[in-house]
Amino acid sequence: MLYGEEEPGETTEMPEGADAPTSPSDDVREEPQTSTTTSVPSPRTSLRDRTNWTTLVVLPLLGAIAFWAVQSLWGWAWDKVSGPPGLTAYTSGPTSCTPATLPLVLQAKTDQAIVVTGVEVTILPDTAPAQDEGKPSSGNCTGTVHEPVFDADLAQTPVPVVPVEKNPEPDRTDFPFTVAADSPKQLTLQLQPGKPDARFFLKVEWVADGEYGSVILDNDDDSRTNDGPGYRGAG
Repeated sequence: MLYGEEEPGETTEMPEGADAPTSPSDDVREEPQTSTTTSVPSPRTSLRDRTNWTTLVVLPLLGAIAFWAVQSLWGWAWDKVSGPPGLTAYTSGPTSCTPATLPLVLQAKTDQAIVVTGVEVTILPDTAPAQDEGKPSSGNCTGTVHEPVFDADLAQTPVPVVPVEKNPEPDRTDFPFTVAADSPKQLTLQLQPGKPDARFFLKVEWVADGEYGSVILDNDDDSRTNDGPGYRGAG
């Protein structure tokens, strides 16, 4: 046996306090690896974002435009079907009250509201054709609280039409009044006595969307002319 060789079965003891031999791999520590890759949105995510934007913004905008277009078209078609604005005026003639009164009902011909600006009372000349009239109706001499009342002095020319209310309010007790097809207006004229057998007719004036119009009430069927016999006032 050569010097320094150990016999089989023998072990070499390490001196106390000596470090055990280490392998080269023990000197190398593994460092934690960090990911340096950046996330890239997938085409599916971009498509989903565009879809959400279209649903939240574009579709409501298109719906609003379509609704406005339909409303405008319907309004235009309804105007063509219903016809131009106009006023229907009706009276049963003077009553036998003291002083005599003349009830007047005003109503729009279409759904479009119109503004009644005033009532004119005109005395007919003595040569106006007379007409046999029945006994004046008793009517409602007191009226109602919400019914506007106007004084019409048949002894003056032109005939003034003045609200009886001391503090008149427009659209309540004084002109102008707003009327519609479903919201008529009733008012009363108090006829102050004029000369005997005086006859008169009424002209109701209105305006709608800048268009002027008038209705004639002269105890005749034609409301466009004043060739009727008129109404007889108290003498």
